[in-house]
Amino acid sequence: MNRLVSWHSCLLLIAMMILPLLLLIAKFHSGTELVRLRNAMVFNVISIEQSQWPGDNYPTNFRQESAPLPAAISKVIITPQANAQPLATMLQQAAVLNLDQRRLGGAIQADISTTLAQIQQQRGYCADYTEVINVFGHALNIPVREWALAFDGFGGHGHAINEIWDQHTQRWLMLDVFNGFYPVDQQQQPMSVLEFKQQLIVDRTKINLTRLSDKAFGFKDDAQALDYYYNGRHQFYLWWANDNISYDRQPLIKLAATLSPHLEQMVAILIGQFPQLMAIAEPDNLHMINTMQRLKIMLWFLFFYQVLLFIMLLAMLITLIIRRRSRT
Repeated sequence: MNRLVSWHSCLLLIAMMILPLLLLIAKFHSGTELVRLRNAMVFNVISIEQSQWPGDNYPTNFRQESAPLPAAISKVIITPQANAQPLATMLQQAAVLNLDQRRLGGAIQADISTTLAQIQQQRGYCADYTEVINVFGHALNIPVREWALAFDGFGGHGHAINEIWDQHTQRWLMLDVFNGFYPVDQQQQPMSVLEFKQQLIVDRTKINLTRLSDKAFGFKDDAQALDYYYNGRHQFYLWWANDNISYDRQPLIKLAATLSPHLEQMVAILIGQFPQLMAIAEPDNLHMINTMQRLKIMLWFLFFYQVLLFIMLLAMLITLIIRRRSRT
């Protein structure tokens, strides 16, 4: 037993911990591949039917926002006009984001008040905008959820959009604030995300894009925009939460965020506060889904493997220290 508990054994355990991490980093070294690892750890699969719940009846495991608004958000919230349609109200509210100006880009990855201030200075990328729209929905009592689509097998190369609930028509309506438009059909009726997705596949010529601003429109023309979304047609997924304010206020997440956004997200995953990813399953994406599910199993196995080795290493170090002190 004494031979098993030695400084050489400790070094061996450390090597056994480091080697898998080095192999993982070697394979998933880019920013988009790190996002793939994050997505895999929270990856789940639902059917189209399971995604079609109404906005006035959220699933019990969907984390809705209930926290009070930060002061910076309260200052910009409008008073909705009587009997105004939710889409019109949200577009009026979104005007505080200076949507008539071109984007400078760059991920913000900060708390919601800082994100709002940066967006008003034309900074931010798509996920920053969707988070702010989530909070606006909470403030205006308009149900909102966040979709994303990927172009690389549910990895980090993708885009995020919102969908708001119209209580009058009992329909979800797609809104891409970052790229400055929402889609409508040939009767000029706003479309849901899944209607938009399906029409891209069937006949994209029947989709019209209503621009929020020509300056802020994210593409050269409508055809380029539709090509962009068509490329991600089989990789749509829902983020299963809209509680961005509560997320920012979680003490462990706040502490980790001061060190690194990657550490912040890992901590959020481990304490169960990071939103679950719900991929829409269909025949054309099952191979990508299977790849992500295998990656999820591997990552969680690696996590518990690291925890086990760390406990063993800690026990060995304590034993060696006690043994050394007893000799002196």
